[in-house]
Amino acid sequence: MTDLPGKDLAQELLQKSREASSHTPMEAVIEAAKQGKFAEEEGFRLIGWLWTLERLFYYVYGGWGQGLEVNDFPPAVKYLFARQIMDESTQEMLYLDTLLRKRWVKTQRQAFQHPYGQFVTDSALAYYAFSLRNLATYPHSVRIAALNLGAKVLELGWMERLAEVLPDKELQGVFTSQFVENRSHINMGRRIVEEFVGKPFEADLCRWACGIARRDYGMFLQELSDLVLGRQTVIEAQAAPLRVSD
Repeated sequence: MTDLPGKDLAQELLQKSREASSHTPMEAVIEAAKQGKFAEEEGFRLIGWLWTLERLFYYVYGGWGQGLEVNDFPPAVKYLFARQIMDESTQEMLYLDTLLRKRWVKTQRQAFQHPYGQFVTDSALAYYAFSLRNLATYPHSVRIAALNLGAKVLELGWMERLAEVLPDKELQGVFTSQFVENRSHINMGRRIVEEFVGKPFEADLCRWACGIARRDYGMFLQELSDLVLGRQTVIEAQAAPLRVSD
């Protein structure tokens, strides 16, 4: 449909995120896998920290769902969001099952207690989760644009490239099994922006929020990459200015 008000904006946000997805900090992990330097310990670190992130989406989506109830969106939008919540829950369980199946931990309790799966507030992971949670005060179209046309595009990009070079077929399957869901989330973000973002100030909010999500997810990926490769992480948070005009 050519008359959708946010069609050009959705393509703009997608293009910027796709450009950013080709040079995330996870390229170092991908290169390590190509060189045969990705073994059991690196896999444990990767899956453990990704599992910790996925658990925080219950916290993020809980706040977003409350805001969705008071906004004027049709039932289809709420259904799509409910489906995304279910997908995120599936991914969280997939990571935990992998930790147990690979015998990196013996029990779920041990997974929570292990440093690779233990949430700490002084981390880029926490910064990213809190950043997403703070978008609960914005319209649903803005926060969905931020996550699904921002961070999710980056996520799909590095996962696709990593899966191609992983020597462990089981770990490879962990990531390839998420491709359909992540593409669905990106398409959902595109649809919602196309249909429900029509005013200039709303478009500016989407651009700002999408940039914030890319930045903060990039900080998480730097931390993840450093953890997997055994390097020290230094978090440097920078405030992004927001200029909105109606």
